[in-house]
Amino acid sequence: MKTKDKFLGKDWLLDTTEGVKLYHEVAVPLRKEVGIFDTHTHHNLRQIVENKPFPNIWRAEVLETRGEYKNCDHYIIQLAAKFPGFSQALARDPQISDYDKWKALCGVFPYLEGNHVHQWMHLDLKRMFGIEEILSVETADRVWEKANDRLQKKDMLPQSILKKIGAKIIFTIDDPIDDLEYHKVSRNIEGITFLPTFRPDAYCNIFDDQWKANVEKICQLTKRETTLKGLMEALSMRYAYFAERGARASDHGLLEPYGLKISLKRAEEIFQQAYNKGKKFGLRSLETKEFISFMMHQFCALNQEKGMVTQIHYGAVRNANEYLFEKWGTDVGGDVSADNVNIIENLQPLLSRFFSGESENQGHLILYPMNQIFAHTNLMLERAFPKVHSGFPWWHNDSPYVMEQYLLHTAGSSLLTSSGGPVCDGRKILSEGSRFEVFDRIISKVIGSLVSSGQITYNGGVKALKALMYENQMRLFNLKGEFNE
Repeated sequence: MKTKDKFLGKDWLLDTTEGVKLYHEVAVPLRKEVGIFDTHTHHNLRQIVENKPFPNIWRAEVLETRGEYKNCDHYIIQLAAKFPGFSQALARDPQISDYDKWKALCGVFPYLEGNHVHQWMHLDLKRMFGIEEILSVETADRVWEKANDRLQKKDMLPQSILKKIGAKIIFTIDDPIDDLEYHKVSRNIEGITFLPTFRPDAYCNIFDDQWKANVEKICQLTKRETTLKGLMEALSMRYAYFAERGARASDHGLLEPYGLKISLKRAEEIFQQAYNKGKKFGLRSLETKEFISFMMHQFCALNQEKGMVTQIHYGAVRNANEYLFEKWGTDVGGDVSADNVNIIENLQPLLSRFFSGESENQGHLILYPMNQIFAHTNLMLERAFPKVHSGFPWWHNDSPYVMEQYLLHTAGSSLLTSSGGPVCDGRKILSEGSRFEVFDRIISKVIGSLVSSGQITYNGGVKALKALMYENQMRLFNLKGEFNE
């Protein structure tokens, strides 16, 4: 069966005359002209640099287990595992062939219809492979053969895919000890700039069993003492290393957006208890909150010095499904959103110190909530603090419905022209273009509805659309002149 009717048709997601006009006459030409700016991804840069063909559609779209290219679309596996015939164990069993895994996935894929994961997969097939069949038991073999044949063509190599969709600037998420070797090599990729992002969570999370070993690694790399002072110096040195190589942001994944004012003496006490005495602190313990708060002030000071952006992604309860974590580790689909997060009390000292807007040299802060019920709080902080911005819905929130509600909420409670703009948060190259097509369509849909209902002028709508599609990112991340032509 082929895609037909309105499913992924010319005007899918668009429901007003104004929205259709904005998308086809403004958004599409604009995206073709300026390209894609993606300021938060988990793309495997080694895979992009080495530019080898994808082995097959299963590994390109669902799960790649090879160590050097390891990646996973846990969205798909998570939902498909709800039905008999497919499971986490099946998807990860090395004794089962990729073909059999694909067949099993296609067998349950019709049950995913209605969820955006179903739409994204078919959009990938349609845009990247020219395949318009709907996945099912009956179509599994045909799609497998057609897709795998296409994946062997030169225009389906990783770099070719990114160039085809117009990728211009792609941020990656990197550990501070990373030597950024592949970023150096990536400078030879014409037309696309890859910029690292400083992600220091491993050295702040004193509740994690690996924290002490991580502290020792970075201190050994930088030849610093394994003290709090040594850790701060080590992170500062690595931060400078990243900044010299084009980093425009630090990124922090926190349960709560910690930012309390904590003294150096108190931070040293906590460090010594955790490192020297081996005391274990809980995820929500006072010591964890205070230590991470202290470290966040250090990172924001570094960012202010360089005029770089601080990105905080908060509200994710990691590894809630202990079985999945014990069996296969992190990032396999066992995370959930928190329902209890203290935002204002935790953040106010940090915001008042670094993001008040008193100085033009201050960097920007973008807040991304895992639970979208916290979006209104973000928008209120955005209004009160000039350098604070609300981040586009991410992770489980990047469905058309939630993005639409977020944009309508933003238009009424703050400014569309202040939003941090869409981020793919992608782990697979094939979906980069599909994600941004959905972003562009939803932006056009929302602005079109505002124009249609007389809430904004058409020209004002065009301005807001351009701001959301790329101008906000260019301004906040200071990306002018960063193109790798």
